[in-house]
Amino acid sequence: MRFWQSVRFKIVVGFFLVLLPIIVFVIYNNLYAIRVVKEQISSHYNILLAEYVRNNDKSMLDYYHYLINLEREPEVQALPLLETSSDEYTLSKTRLREKLATDTIFYSSLIDTFFVYSDKSGELVYATQYVYNSLEKLDVLSAWAKENAPKGIPDQERRWGLTRIAGQTFLMKTHDLGLKTISGALIQAEALQSVMNNFDVGQDGATFLLDAYGSVIVDVDYAPLKDAGFMAGLKELTGVKTGLVYNGESYIVLSQPSQYADVRYSLMMKESYILKNLPFFQKVLNFWMPLSLAVILSIYLLFLQRVMFQPFVRLIRGMRKLGQGQFDTRLPALADSSEFSFVTGTFNKMAEQIESLKIDVYEEQLRLQRAEYKHLQIQINPHFYMNSLNIIYNLAALKDFKTVQKLSLHLADYFRFLMLGHRTVVRLEDEIRHIEHYLEIQKIRYVNKLEYTIDVPQEYMGWEISPLMLQPFIENCVIHGLNKRPQDGTPFRIDIRCREDAEEPRNYALLSIEDNGAGFPETMLAELNVEASAGQSPVNHLGIWNVLRRFKMLYGGKGGISFGNGEKGGANVLVRLPRERDRSFEIEFEEKSAAAAKEEKSDADDAGR
Repeated sequence: MRFWQSVRFKIVVGFFLVLLPIIVFVIYNNLYAIRVVKEQISSHYNILLAEYVRNNDKSMLDYYHYLINLEREPEVQALPLLETSSDEYTLSKTRLREKLATDTIFYSSLIDTFFVYSDKSGELVYATQYVYNSLEKLDVLSAWAKENAPKGIPDQERRWGLTRIAGQTFLMKTHDLGLKTISGALIQAEALQSVMNNFDVGQDGATFLLDAYGSVIVDVDYAPLKDAGFMAGLKELTGVKTGLVYNGESYIVLSQPSQYADVRYSLMMKESYILKNLPFFQKVLNFWMPLSLAVILSIYLLFLQRVMFQPFVRLIRGMRKLGQGQFDTRLPALADSSEFSFVTGTFNKMAEQIESLKIDVYEEQLRLQRAEYKHLQIQINPHFYMNSLNIIYNLAALKDFKTVQKLSLHLADYFRFLMLGHRTVVRLEDEIRHIEHYLEIQKIRYVNKLEYTIDVPQEYMGWEISPLMLQPFIENCVIHGLNKRPQDGTPFRIDIRCREDAEEPRNYALLSIEDNGAGFPETMLAELNVEASAGQSPVNHLGIWNVLRRFKMLYGGKGGISFGNGEKGGANVLVRLPRERDRSFEIEFEEKSAAAAKEEKSDADDAGR
């Protein structure tokens, strides 16, 4: 049979030929929409940010001109000329303070403080809008002025410098008025950033100010800004930059420098945030995509009907007749060289040979039952492994090596017990020890939140149970009871007890598993008890059904498992454990296996002769 004539080739090629155009269209449309949206929104935000920076720079320039014009004020001119003890000096100082206070209100958009210092009097005259840290500002500005006023203040080309006062960052600008008198102004860095906080950057975005060295000026509780590698990409950034990655997420960053200060205004947001609203793409996904897929699937179903479904229907009809005892049923031979031609020929040969076949149903059922028991026995939840490995990793990162050693030993014993999955039964003592390892591992995970007690008398430790029969119930206690339990400050408890059965103490023991969690919901409790009594296959309780199924296979109709809730809340699982188990299927399987092995050996000896 040629490969291009096979049904597999036709289905695969036909499927991709039909879907390839729409896949290409969706990919192209998605990439195009993402690019356009990123460019448009980045441009829009960049324009807004540049406009905001220009407004702030204009305000700084106005403040600088104001500082220059103070030299024309009579009060300022009088300060270095009057005696500090004179009434005229006191009156001029008072008038100057009132003027500065009035002007701070007039320039209230950004300005924090105006001040004038005369070296002759050694006194700083100032006015501030925010009095909560006025004394700290007075002390810092007075000390700075006393040191620098006698030297003269050079013109710094209208540049505003950065200074720290009382834990806050300020922009400061000074001007030499002559006669060892200077004027100055302060702007809070937070005031420069306040308007940027109105930018819609999403919950995972931020606005911030950077100095000339790329350091954040105003403290912002934002994780990417604390990453040195990420901040290295922002050090000299001006304009728009996309594709900056932090923790697997891609960000867009915009930055605009100030003309009069060593400050860069920056904002950043996740690319996924600005791409959340794509009306055209949503229309494609909500309308055109379903319609296109419906048309494509209809065409493809017609194709499958011709290539695959019709041969399948003929095969199913022939198998149904064969199952009804019509062994003379034959399928018409197909002219092409596809897989169905081979299946048809094989089916016809099987119909000719089926009367001569002899199947030992009992042995096959026994083998399947044994295989089912082993399969149920080895089912393990992988989430426990991943959580345990995560705990080890975190403990190692914290350098808590003693706990890592303890956890590793418990895991080793835990896995060692799982390697006994080939056994039909284990001693109750081994199962209890395995549960202790599991709970100790969980105690390391839930520190001070989990407690447990195990009270199993020594006389029951030698009884035999199926491996991992009790563990699913313990796991359910931890997963559902602990996580869904209201937090009232008390630890979550699991109590495992074993006591004699009141009716038949020699033949049965009662194993109970209780917790102080939220307990079983009433609907779930009814479902579990129905499954426990009827043994029916569950919809949502596969792990519990696994235990019930193995319990029934191991003990037959003896004992049982019931579920309930305690009087004070919490889940309660009660296992009526038989002392003796049903060995019938196990013994019969071993006898059959031994007989088959003996027969094979005899055939081999005959062939050797």
